[in-house]
Order: sequence, then structure tokens, then C-alpha cells
Amino acid sequence: NLILLDNNVIYNPTHFFGIFSGLNPFTSSSINIYKGNIPVEFGGRLSSVFDINTKDGNTSKFSGEASIGPVMSNLAVEIPIIKEKSSLLMGVRSTYSDWVLKLLDSESLKNSEASFYDLVAKYYHKINASNSIRVTGYLSKDNFRVTSDSLYSYSNTLASVNWESELNEKNRLNVILANSNYGFKINFEKEKSGGFDLGYDISETELKIKLKYLKSKKHKFDYGISTKLYTVKPGDINPIGENSTFL
Repeated sequence: NLILLDNNVIYNPTHFFGIFSGLNPFTSSSINIYKGNIPVEFGGRLSSVFDINTKDGNTSKFSGEASIGPVMSNLAVEIPIIKEKSSLLMGVRSTYSDWVLKLLDSESLKNSEASFYDLVAKYYHKINASNSIRVTGYLSKDNFRVTSDSLYSYSNTLASVNWESELNEKNRLNVILANSNYGFKINFEKEKSGGFDLGYDISETELKIKLKYLKSKKHKFDYGISTKLYTVKPGDINPIGENSTFL
């Protein structure tokens, strides 16, 4: 599956062992799901594509919404920057579920940890009647340790810039620059020896130019070009402790 947020790839779209979605519903606007006949602009996938878009912030007045639950809270605000022209959307979610683990009878579970947070921000600016720009940033991080000495953590970091232009009555242009980074880390803690940090990282940067030709009310043509650069760090390990060494 390919999961996209404002043209950025999300490698791990879940929190808390898959119980919670990694995407904030308060800041989401629309989603297109392709289960078959996937458009060529997505590069192809074996199963499906989830193309998710965040909403533009309110340009006329300040607004927001919040929710509070037993293990997680959510807050989103929309702030006008220049009235009727630009706005800032911000959303944050965080869990405080560790207190639930402390209530359990098992000593091993009491020493466990499970926490996450995610942040999303989007700046929208309407340059003129034909041009607009959108800048999106996203960060999420998870930490969990269940009945073990190892702390597992992973994070998603995304950033994108989207310039949309109406060239004339029949032609539309989108220029998109996006970067996505995913990292996973294991920290094995031992007092004197045998401890280690193990991690890997993958990053991709894409430049995409999309054009649309509106031939008539019934016919349109989509075409464009894209290029993508991958940077992969397959893994690194660092010893922790006075007598820890690796060959």
C-alpha cells in the first residue's frame, strides 16, 4: 500500500501497535482510495493507494477544535495570517497511556512504556486569482517497551511545497517538491555490558510537475514528469556500556 499525505509518503501510518491512525482527523480534508487501476502518477503499487490531503486553514476567522480522552488528546487550530489570502493550520496529538500500564498487576508490564505524538502544520497563501502555494510539515514519533529491556522507537518526518497555477482557461499546472524520512531504532539497555543502539533510516525527495489540459466538459488530459532521489542507511549499531564491543 502507498499512503500519501499532501504528496508525501508515510512509511508507517499507525501509532500504538496499529491501534491508532498516524493521521490527525481534525486536520484532514479529503481522501482518494485507489484499489485498482492506479494512476501512473503514483508510480504503481501492488495493493492500493491512499491519497490523503490536509485542509486549508480558515482565512477569515480563528477557529479550532479539541478532544480529550483517557489515553490521548487532540488539538487543531486554524489561524488567519492575511485575511482572505493566507492561513496557518496546526494540529497536535499526544498520548499519556503510561499511567494505564502502572495500574496493572504484572510487575513487568508496570515497567513497560508506550507513547506517541504527532504534529502537522500547513501554510496556505493565495497569491492571486490564478496562483496559490501550500507548505505542509508533519512529524510523528512512537516509543514502546513491553516486558523487555529494549526500547523501540520510530519516526516519520515529512515536508512538501505545492505551487498551483491556472495558466489559462484550459491549462492547469502543479509543481510539487516533497521530502519524506522514516527512521527506526532499537535501544537495548544493560547496566555494564552488552547494550547497544541499532537503527536504520530511509529518505526520499521527489520533484513532480503535473499538468492538466481541459479539452472539453467531457474530456481532460493529465500529463507530467517526476524524479525521485532515495537515500538509504540500511543499519548502524553502536555499543553501550563499558565492556561492550562489536566485531
